[in-house]
Amino acid sequence: MATAAARTRRALFTRSLLLASLLSALASTAYARPFRGSVPFSVILCRSSDAGTPPRDPLYFQNLVFNQGTGGLADYWRDASYQNVNLIGSVVRGWYTVPKTTAQWQALANRSDKAKICEDAAKNDAAQPYTIPANHRKIFVTFPGIDFFGGSGGAFLDINVDVGGLAHEGGHGIGLNHSFSNDFEYLNAWWAQIGEYDDPWDAMSWANAWSVPTPFGAGPPWMIAYNLDRMGWLPRTRIVTFGASGSMRAAVTLAALSHPTSPGALLVRVPFDIDDPMHYYTIEFRRRDSWDAGIPANAILIHEVRKHFDSGGNYLGHVAFLIRVLVDPNKAPAQQLDTNGVSIRLESINTTNHTARVSIVSSFPRRCLQGFVWRESRSYDFVCVPGPERTETRQENTLASSRVQPGGGPFGPDTCKPGFVWREAIPSAWRTDDPDDHVCVPPASRQRARDSNQQASSRSNPARLTFGPNTCKPGFVWREADDFDWVCVTPAGRTQTRDDNTQAASRREPGGGPFGPDTCKQGFVWREAFPGDHVCVTPATRSQTAADNAQAEQRLLEI
Repeated sequence: MATAAARTRRALFTRSLLLASLLSALASTAYARPFRGSVPFSVILCRSSDAGTPPRDPLYFQNLVFNQGTGGLADYWRDASYQNVNLIGSVVRGWYTVPKTTAQWQALANRSDKAKICEDAAKNDAAQPYTIPANHRKIFVTFPGIDFFGGSGGAFLDINVDVGGLAHEGGHGIGLNHSFSNDFEYLNAWWAQIGEYDDPWDAMSWANAWSVPTPFGAGPPWMIAYNLDRMGWLPRTRIVTFGASGSMRAAVTLAALSHPTSPGALLVRVPFDIDDPMHYYTIEFRRRDSWDAGIPANAILIHEVRKHFDSGGNYLGHVAFLIRVLVDPNKAPAQQLDTNGVSIRLESINTTNHTARVSIVSSFPRRCLQGFVWRESRSYDFVCVPGPERTETRQENTLASSRVQPGGGPFGPDTCKPGFVWREAIPSAWRTDDPDDHVCVPPASRQRARDSNQQASSRSNPARLTFGPNTCKPGFVWREADDFDWVCVTPAGRTQTRDDNTQAASRREPGGGPFGPDTCKQGFVWREAFPGDHVCVTPATRSQTAADNAQAEQRLLEI
């Protein structure tokens, strides 16, 4: 299934992918996930002492890495993150000549030494000395190619690196795993896990991914929606959790990931596992254009998000597995699914509006939360109660005939004996096509049934407790300063944020001021929860906001 370009890239990346995090550069200086903001790079160009003139000048690498509008890495991250990531502040310096021949440089056993030689060459250069700022991430590019590896905060690349390689390894740097499929016969390399790199629709399978031509070699496809969700790049209002409202059947419109301005959801979560709220299916729509121009056809992708373990059995978190039709010669992505009590169907694709329509059916919203079971006073009684209450309900049904007045009474044949009353677990308003629940029970049992009816919504539908990869630890909630804000804060912090948003207009200087129309009145400052957040708040609130950003990843239920 892989293209010739993908197979060529595999040979290159077999060397590099043994390392887990080339370009861990895209981690924020404040927090890693959810991620929003600017990441400055220092790109240092170095050549060996016996090398000739490099075939690419510094401007080429500026365009490759951080200049926008060139088709390079900056454009990819801007588009894939829906403008939540930029590389403002990045610089390119070089070419510098290191005091080693190509052979001597390659022969160094310690990879850190290979990078340090390049960094020192820049720092000690007589004509254009350059010291990498502390807040910059490092990219060393060599001519000729010396090695290809990554480490904490940087990468060591050869001159032929392409956009796809930078994007893939940048994904590792912000906490993304390789992507997988359900094909447990696929083995990309001897050191890889079964199914690893087998999601060609995802940049995190770049060793085996569909590609698009760029001025800088092959470019990657879009990131799968689960990874976008993980990074906090999907607007909250564009994510649908099926069943959260209690519905067990729905038709949902999906907008293509490459067309976020089209109507519809960008991601649908379909939970089905009562024991693990992070175990669910995702549905997304991929349109054959933009960074996805290299995919074979318009299609929905269905992934199973589930726990992942390394070869030693160590838990690595939840990972999305692409569901492919394994009996198909091309192992195409499944366009329908019927398993785990879930039915998903692609109904139609509208190429004009860049949307797809899917139908979903599942009884999961009817399930009880852990610790509760269906009461089952009748076959259709799905009120969730503690286990002992269901046992008592069954016993009451068994004793029903012995508790009614022989021959009936003032309330007809269902008149109860003294000391008993109708249970009324199923009010007539619930089932007008069926008689009321006239099982005779002690008054305490009727009250218990009424109490359970009142608490029914809080005991049922685990779908409403599925919050995705940015689920907060207990005691924290999303701040929600805007639709992309997934930072976890205290409930009081969210209340404060909402109050500040409400008062935003009243705290700005009428007519603007030295900072433009967003100039704050005296005593207030910009909140800066994310780049461009100019809501005016007290200095104490801005400090607290910065502290919340710094602790964001530590407050996630699963890092």
